[in-house]
Amino acid sequence: MTGSGGGQESPGAAAEGASLAHRPVLVGVGASSASVDAVERFVSAMPPSPDWATILVPSHREAFDEARFRAAVDELAGLRIERVEEGAAPAAGTIYLCDPDLILTIKEGRFNTRQAEEAPGHRGTIDSFLVSLAEDQDERAIGVVLQGTGGDGTLGVATLKEHGGLAIAELGPDERPDGAVTGMLPAALADFVLPAEQIPERIAAHVRQLTTRKEAEHSRKEAEQVSAALGRIASILRNKTGHDFHGYKSGTFMRRVRRRMHVLGTATVDGYIELLRREGEEVQNLFNDLLIGVTKFFRDKAEFDLLETRVVPGLFDNKTAADQFRVWVLGCATGEEAYSLAILLREHLAKRDEAPKIQIFATDIDVRALAAARAGRYASSIAADMTPERLARWFVKEGDTYCVVKELREMCIFSSHNVTKDAPFSRLDLVSCRNLLIYLDSALQSRVIPLFHFALRPGGFLFLGNSENVTRHGKLFEPVERRSRIFRRLEGGGRTTPEFPITVSGAYRPSNVPPAPRAARPEGLLERRAERIVERFAPAYVIVNAQFEIVHFSGPVGPFLGPMSGTATLDLLKLVHRDLRADLRAAIRHCAQQDGPVEVDGVHFQLEGRDALVQLFVSPVQDRPDAPRHFVVVFKDGVVRPPSGYVPLSGPGTPRDERIERLEADLAAKSERLQATIEELESTNEELTSSNEEYQSLNEELQSANEELETSKEELQSINEELNTVNSELAHRVQELTTKTSDLKNFLESTQIATLFLDNELRVTNFTPSVKELFHLIETDIGRPLTDIRSRIAVDDLFHDIGKVLRTLSTVERTVKDDAGDASYIARVLPYRSVDNFIAGVVVTFTNVTLLTRAEAALRRSEARFRAIFDSAA
Repeated sequence: MTGSGGGQESPGAAAEGASLAHRPVLVGVGASSASVDAVERFVSAMPPSPDWATILVPSHREAFDEARFRAAVDELAGLRIERVEEGAAPAAGTIYLCDPDLILTIKEGRFNTRQAEEAPGHRGTIDSFLVSLAEDQDERAIGVVLQGTGGDGTLGVATLKEHGGLAIAELGPDERPDGAVTGMLPAALADFVLPAEQIPERIAAHVRQLTTRKEAEHSRKEAEQVSAALGRIASILRNKTGHDFHGYKSGTFMRRVRRRMHVLGTATVDGYIELLRREGEEVQNLFNDLLIGVTKFFRDKAEFDLLETRVVPGLFDNKTAADQFRVWVLGCATGEEAYSLAILLREHLAKRDEAPKIQIFATDIDVRALAAARAGRYASSIAADMTPERLARWFVKEGDTYCVVKELREMCIFSSHNVTKDAPFSRLDLVSCRNLLIYLDSALQSRVIPLFHFALRPGGFLFLGNSENVTRHGKLFEPVERRSRIFRRLEGGGRTTPEFPITVSGAYRPSNVPPAPRAARPEGLLERRAERIVERFAPAYVIVNAQFEIVHFSGPVGPFLGPMSGTATLDLLKLVHRDLRADLRAAIRHCAQQDGPVEVDGVHFQLEGRDALVQLFVSPVQDRPDAPRHFVVVFKDGVVRPPSGYVPLSGPGTPRDERIERLEADLAAKSERLQATIEELESTNEELTSSNEEYQSLNEELQSANEELETSKEELQSINEELNTVNSELAHRVQELTTKTSDLKNFLESTQIATLFLDNELRVTNFTPSVKELFHLIETDIGRPLTDIRSRIAVDDLFHDIGKVLRTLSTVERTVKDDAGDASYIARVLPYRSVDNFIAGVVVTFTNVTLLTRAEAALRRSEARFRAIFDSAA
């Protein structure tokens, strides 16, 4: 992502912006060399004198039928074809065509060309141009990829999307407009997939939108409206895509929504929401824009160096060839992060005698980025991200692009996965989640990080980006170095049970609205209600919850409460004076049972060595009917009594009978309390007995379930052994098949006989390299009809022979010559029989008999000359 800086624009910048406004929009068109009809349909639908310049880039320029293309363009008014010239600036209303054997790029709005060093078909011609176009023109770049290019164009489409440009792919005649496009083809990443004749209309609409977009970008009112509607938009995305963006950072979310509104020309956010509800295609487009795939190889070199030197060697300790090394890369985007880790691990593996199997799970919710990752093709700019040795060892250069070697691609499994919805992987040695958490709000981050602790093995490592941290989870992870973003899993808390799927908040707060005031604490309402109850007492009091934990103190509670030695606590029954503990416990329980106030008079306790009296008052209190119940405990001072050893004299002022009555009342009160305590203890014992019986029953059920699980475990182990056996057998079969395929490939190439394999619909299924001398074939032509491929020999009679062989299952031979008439071939057509004797097409072989034909012709001429001499002598 790129941001715009503040401040006043300089005159130079304004002049540059004005010059950009007058430059034509550049449209790069990648096409298959043999699909001239698609190019013709695209060009025929272009308006007269369009406002953009079109640069045509065939995948195999040498085989492109330029004469036919020029003839088609000559019939259209207002269009002209020009040759690409080094350093020239493209002009609107012009179609540019590059010369063969050249790699074309764009720099500062001008053409750059260089001589191609690779063989035709291995130059990445389309990707090379589209990548340079995206990097040079940003949002003013438009790329079109027609069918038949194979993987060439995938990287270019991904780069166009990253830089804000528009990417369009052709919809084939046999494909549905709403069909899902998967794999490594450009159509899997494009903004629009349309028939060739509809593409110019979409380009024209986008060019018009580019001229008006800037007027609404800085509208504060629009930003406020969009910000207030983010919650509704996120709900629509969740309902229609299954992915919840409520935890997505609101600033980024708002910018993406406004961009889609500008592209579609929607004036109000309500209108855009109605469009989202009505059209599923726009929901998918917004979803694709929200997915940010900015990454590179070995991003943050210092962190990768630390990973290579201190983390990876330790992770391989005690690993044998029978073990697995498992890695999870979240938010892998187009695969650079996953392949970077694969390179590190493979390089370390080369230093070990025993090599465990490495498995890298690379996941993302963007299936289009995953398609680019599987293709493994990247721009030439990756050369700046790694050493030349690594570049030469792990990549194959094709034009201005690099392809990851097969060895690394086989290590990485790319799949769609949503970290907030899908179950995490487990038993992992390393989790890499770099620059994904920064797009989640803090609440969602705090709930995602424990998933990583669950997924890792003991001693596993978590690799984060430079802007991410786990400071809120210090009990789960510790940094390898103080300033690093590599963290080691801690074992103190045991294995954390993850929360998935993770539910996120369903509301967004508009960015211009101040935070809502915090709701009043329940204790505040309880305080006010408690104060109304104790106004007539004005004593010290506390408020406790149902677990006897103090939530509020008031008044001089010091004589009645005091801290105990040991762990700090707010438990009232542990803080209260021990002489008051039994009476207070009984009073609270009695209050809870009858849900009404309870009063206990004349409770004796020792206060600084003297006897004292206190009156206890307990009353239930709630701030609202559905809130938890609390209790107010009031301590009301009594009269301080004389020391316990003091015996008053008999006399008129101290009648003996009064003293006896008071002692009898005290004895009765204590007997009553003792009886209540005994009844409470008996009730508790009965409950404990009942609970014990329930636990015994539950234990028996658990033992039975455990036995069933043991049986299931044994069955699973047995099935696992069977699967391992089958897997070993399949691996052996695959190895045998690979060997036989290699033998067959080398045999066909060593014969130097041009061989062409066709199915019953005359589609190419395979061919030997020698066939390229007769037909303009490249690897991506597999599956295309032979009738669509340009040839160097006369093929009309050959097609007749092929049809005859398919009808009669006989073998037909014919002598054919090339267009120049210099070479002769014996074309032999025979049916293709499968192992079970099923006719699956034909095999056409071409044997070069040029020397034999020339020798026969020379022999005939010599024979004729000698015959003429003999006849004249006779």
